[in-house]
Amino acid sequence: MEQQTLPLRILEGKDSATGYISVASGKGGVGKTLITINMGRILHSHGKKVLLIDGDLGLSNIHLMLGITPAKNLYHFFSGGASIEELVVPIEDGFDFISSGSGIRELVNMPFGKLKTLIMRLQEFAEGKYDWVIFDTPPGIHSDTIAIVSSSQMPIIITTPEPTAIADAYGLVKVMNSSEGLKEFFLIVNKVSSEYEGKKVYESIRVVCEKYTTAEAKYAGSLRYNPKLIKNIIEQNPFSNDLIKELNQILSRLSLVQKTSKESFWEKLLAKLKR
Repeated sequence: MEQQTLPLRILEGKDSATGYISVASGKGGVGKTLITINMGRILHSHGKKVLLIDGDLGLSNIHLMLGITPAKNLYHFFSGGASIEELVVPIEDGFDFISSGSGIRELVNMPFGKLKTLIMRLQEFAEGKYDWVIFDTPPGIHSDTIAIVSSSQMPIIITTPEPTAIADAYGLVKVMNSSEGLKEFFLIVNKVSSEYEGKKVYESIRVVCEKYTTAEAKYAGSLRYNPKLIKNIIEQNPFSNDLIKELNQILSRLSLVQKTSKESFWEKLLAKLKR
């Protein structure tokens, strides 16, 4: 991939602190995992150490997209069969992911005590080791999704122009705003025919958010529909130069500078999950 220059506001201020990005959607099938993986690769291509964490406990998709079968996943950690370090799978040097496994019932509705242990170990492992940790969250208003997204510094919502996707994206924002006080989020509109269509979708969400919530929708950008990506996904090769080029432009509009907060990402996440 030809490396492009990202604005300094994305790369500065990240010498020691770890930043947290969450990628969410109101419904499945909007390209959330594909965007997460390619976003991680862009940041890594600019010299950043990146960790992807599949937040969909028991129904992980990142490893399927990559065509990698991890020897161990979060189930092995919870059952005492592996440490956090043993779960980390390298995609490239300095670009890693942790899988939560697929079709593992025991990981669904995990007791808070075990979740707390996991979060504390993830914090100990990731903080300072990686520049960015990106969570691929479960679609919909899952409690884990709400907690992760509302705790992260960069909450990104993915939607498409379909009416159901737009309605579900707004529904997710509405729940996070009312239950967790989410004040702002960044919207990416995927599978558009034009930039005009993407902005039209954004405006429809911005208007209802402004009218019925206190959340502010920020337009990150749009990604054009690309039928070639379907073949890539089938071949378990999620990286696309066209997608990376468009995503690179989107990231250039976002301010990924570390925000100061009284509570760390992990402290906020623990508090929300406990409730």
